[in-house]
Parts: sequence; structure tokens; C-alpha cells
Amino acid sequence: MKTLWLHIGMAKTASTAIQTFCSENAKLLEREGFCYPIFSISYPGISRAHNGCFLLKVIKDSDGTRDVNQEAANFQEGMKTVHKLFKSYDNVILSNEIIWRGMDVDKKNFWELMIKEAQKGDFNIRVIVYLRRQDSFISSNWNQLVKRQWTEETFEHYISRVDRTMLNYYDKLERMAALIGKENIIVRRFDREKFIGGNIYSDFLDAVGISITNEYVITKEVRNTSLYGNTHEIKRVLNSIPQIKDRAAQTFLVNILQEFSALSKEKYPSEMFSKEEANALLEDYASGNKKIAEEYLHEPNAELFDKVQKELLKWQKDNPYMADDVIRLIGIAGICLYQENQMLKKEVHELSSFRFHLEHPVKTIIRKIKQLTKK
Repeated sequence: MKTLWLHIGMAKTASTAIQTFCSENAKLLEREGFCYPIFSISYPGISRAHNGCFLLKVIKDSDGTRDVNQEAANFQEGMKTVHKLFKSYDNVILSNEIIWRGMDVDKKNFWELMIKEAQKGDFNIRVIVYLRRQDSFISSNWNQLVKRQWTEETFEHYISRVDRTMLNYYDKLERMAALIGKENIIVRRFDREKFIGGNIYSDFLDAVGISITNEYVITKEVRNTSLYGNTHEIKRVLNSIPQIKDRAAQTFLVNILQEFSALSKEKYPSEMFSKEEANALLEDYASGNKKIAEEYLHEPNAELFDKVQKELLKWQKDNPYMADDVIRLIGIAGICLYQENQMLKKEVHELSSFRFHLEHPVKTIIRKIKQLTKK
């Protein structure tokens, strides 16, 4: 039977890396009977490799009002293309990490809509979802908001408002399973030590029944790195200045912070949760996590996630390494600006020289003759 494979996230589980990998290797996937299509529908700031955005992507107009009519039109246009693709392929892969969250918030009838489309097109739906340990997800998600958005929110305030029901993975899976069937949900751990083949790409291909080979191209191993050490706090504070609202300025600063993020982590290896805090959080979801391992991964008496083993040093703002990291920020920014200035000077000099040759061709010829006679 024809199958629509839906990779639905969750967020902060290398979804962008998977999407880019599938897009880059679309021809090889086709050879295996799988189509990873790129649609004409586009969304500002989002790569078309995120090919499942049309399924569940909130659209707002200039005044912030949600445009549900355009959302519905995009959904219908995208699904129309999917139905056409099934005339040529037995398997179509769509990826959109927004679905994991949005199915309970933005489009609560999402699975009902997908079932209707599956019945209309006579295809099966199989879902792939990567689950990340709850404490790790919270830290990573806050880090992303600080890095890519303009939030000034502290970690303490962020965790105080997190919707804890979203972290009950078992209940979310059960709501899906009630409509599409538990047998159609493939759960994977987002744990680099447990990826089949040792990486997310091999693991994802295994989920759809493909073995990775050396033919597959991986152009960039890490696609969306977090900020470590003190760099996330520096970016959080920088988010308070008006100039950071300029996307280009934000990118410039993030690139500089990432230049020494690893060094900051090395000098001050710390986490946003302490070991005790992380274990207490995991205990709240221990029962559901264990059921996922048993019912979805078919691993009786197993744990979905390893418990926190190492003694975590909880990040503190008044740590003794902050001043050094601020100096690194100033130094690297200064060097970058200096190098750019030198490059611009060189370009101006070359343009001035070129202009002189155009305006004074005779003088140029005479100079060349003098240089030759001196030799």
C-alpha cells in the first residue's frame, strides 16, 4: 500500500538536519522508491527543505491576525500535489517539526484532516517522531529562543510558564494513536549514543526502512548549534538593545558568539538544571516514559531515557568566567570589523586603480614602457 511518511519532530531533535539531508539526497531516495518533494509554497525565513510546512503552519497578516483561510488554501494545494505524487511513487516523505506541538494547539483537528486525505488518496499514514529527554528539551528550547529570537526572558521565568502537559509524551502519543493506530507511530530516542548507525541521518533512514550508504551526502554535520557556557546569557542581554531587531545584526552577533561558544563551555561546563532539578523533573514523567518504551519501542522493563548520571554544575550568572567571555566577544567583534575594513580598503584601491587606467590609458602605457626599460 502507498504510504505517506510524516516526520513530525519534536522540536530540538535535529529536524532541520534531517530535512536538509533528505533534500540534498532526494535523487538517491527516489532510487529507493521514496519521494522527498519540494513545494512551490514558501514561508518567509523558512527553507523549502522543510517540505511539510503547508500541513500545519500558522500564517499571520501584517497586523498579527491569523489568516486561517490562507492556511487552509495552502493545505489543500499541498495535498493536491501529494495525491499527484502517489501516481508515480509508493512512498512520500513530509517533514514538519511544528506538528508535534501544533496538533494540540494550532490545529486540533489535524489528524482528522489527514485521515480524510488518506482515505481519499487510498494511502497509509506512518508517523516518525523523535523524543528528547524532558529536561534537555526545556534547556535547548529556551536556548533557541534566546539565540534566534529576541527574548530577554531568563531561564527561571521560562520554566515557570512552560506548559507541562506538552512534556507528557505518552499522552500525546496516545491521542495520535487513537486516530491513526499505534502500529503506525514510529518512536525514536533523540540520543546520539543510541542512533542506529551512529548518526541522525542513518537512524532516520532506518525508520523508513532504508540502509545508508557512502553515496549519501552530508554537507554539514551540525546544522543548528546551541550557545554554550556564558554565550547564551550574553545573547539574552544583547536582545534588550533595539539594534538587535535587525536580522542581519542578530546574525552577525550570533556568529561571533558561536566563534567562542565551545571555548566558553570548556572553561565553564555547566547546565541550566542541576542534577537534582533534572531528576525531579524526569520523575514527573517517569511512568509515561516507561510506557512509551514498552508499548511503542517494544522494550519491556526498559527506560525511555537514561537518568541524569553526572553531577551537573548549575549555571550561575555571577560565575568567574563571564568577564573573560565578554572580552572574547569584544575582541572577536573588533577583529571581524578590522578584517572587513581591510578587505574594503583593498577593494577601493583596486577600483581606484582600475578607474585610473580607464581614464588615463596613455599614462598607463608610458608607465608600463618605463617599467620595461628599467628591467
